Amino acid sequence: MATLALVLVTAVWGWTFVPVKEAVGEIGPFWFLALRFFLAFLCTFPLLRGRTIPRREALLLGLFLFGGYFFQTWGLRYTTAQKSGLITGLSVVLVPVIAHFLGERISKRVALGVTLATLGVVLLTLGGGGDLGGSLLGDVLTLICAVSFAVYIALLARYAKAGPIGPLLPLQLLVVAGLSLVGAVAAREVVWTFSSRVWLALGITGVLASAVAYYVLAWAESRTSATKTAVILAMEPVFAAFFGWALLKETLSPLQIAGALLVLAGILVVSTVDPGKDGPHNR
Repeated sequence: MATLALVLVTAVWGWTFVPVKEAVGEIGPFWFLALRFFLAFLCTFPLLRGRTIPRREALLLGLFLFGGYFFQTWGLRYTTAQKSGLITGLSVVLVPVIAHFLGERISKRVALGVTLATLGVVLLTLGGGGDLGGSLLGDVLTLICAVSFAVYIALLARYAKAGPIGPLLPLQLLVVAGLSLVGAVAAREVVWTFSSRVWLALGITGVLASAVAYYVLAWAESRTSATKTAVILAMEPVFAAFFGWALLKETLSPLQIAGALLVLAGILVVSTVDPGKDGPHNR
């Protein structure tokens, strides 16, 4: 059940690259994130009833989750949905690297995976031609997002096994909404007149891709290994590329296709290591 749930989550995340890209063409990224995550907070608020809230852990998760989504949403203004999904997929590769800085040993196999993925990002960034290739700014912003998500996943794997997952979720979503609101006010992005396309994107991302998806992610990480979770999450950029092609008619150049394959190869090399030797600890 955990595996099936995570596959569905990655499909939803891969799909949402398309509506988010369309929505941020109309409203600012801060304001979009503020509305999205406040809706997600409202959906998960009942999980706080009668529970002790791990404030420090939730605050830390919220900060890195905000960093990931803000840089991803901002980057989508300047790059394609396909490339955004593929570069964001680097977060799966970077999880063992983050774990290394938390005291884990990094193996030669992990180093190989990181090298393959890095070469893939270079080809994705430099191999495009025309408007569909995206821009360097968009790719760099999305790469920062991947690092933020990697830290988030590594921390969540630790916290999800340490206690109940319910109280962790609402507060971290509220942190993301609050920080985004501050940014939206400062950037003068606050508006209330949207097209139906924006409202639909908010509903999809707020309910399915945030409230439901992050609860399922924490639930799954409390029941399966971090390595197995990472393998399944590696499907997200594949779904993103598919939906970018199917819904937005985006294309990749031959060099970018080679880069995408290298990114996926790096993700799989790192994600399929022996969890007892090379992957992040599960405690």
